[in-house]
Amino acid sequence: MEPIFRSLTTLAQVDLIQYVKDFIGANEGTCLYVGCDSQNFSNKTIYATVIVLYNKGKGGHVLYTKETLPKITDRYTRLWREIEKSLEVADYLTANGISKPDFIDVDLNPDPKYKSNQLLRAALGYVESMGYRVRCKPDAMTASYVADALCK
Repeated sequence: MEPIFRSLTTLAQVDLIQYVKDFIGANEGTCLYVGCDSQNFSNKTIYATVIVLYNKGKGGHVLYTKETLPKITDRYTRLWREIEKSLEVADYLTANGISKPDFIDVDLNPDPKYKSNQLLRAALGYVESMGYRVRCKPDAMTASYVADALCK
């Protein structure tokens, strides 16, 4: 089943594969980034998964999907699901004829003082073992900024 993505510019639902192919075809040198972030609210967890089509000097074009689930109280489970969601989208794109993303961005912190750091090594190894390049904070702009903003 194709995930339902929207354009952040128009908020309109897009045919994801055709949209990405058309955009990349019309914009030489486009970089593709995938990332996910989540936020807990009173009784729910919201995940925002994003695809950023980035052209140096021209900025990025954002496609996104959001999912609301019953609140996931276990931090490890919630954060690990962000990694899984990013990989699901990356796999879906590549299975449908789109080149691998330039990076999967993970919203995990390399600084040990942050709790997300506990998952960092496992997440980096997992994403790389799936054949993707991975970035984390502060270089993971897609997950750290775009998906974070969409969760709120």
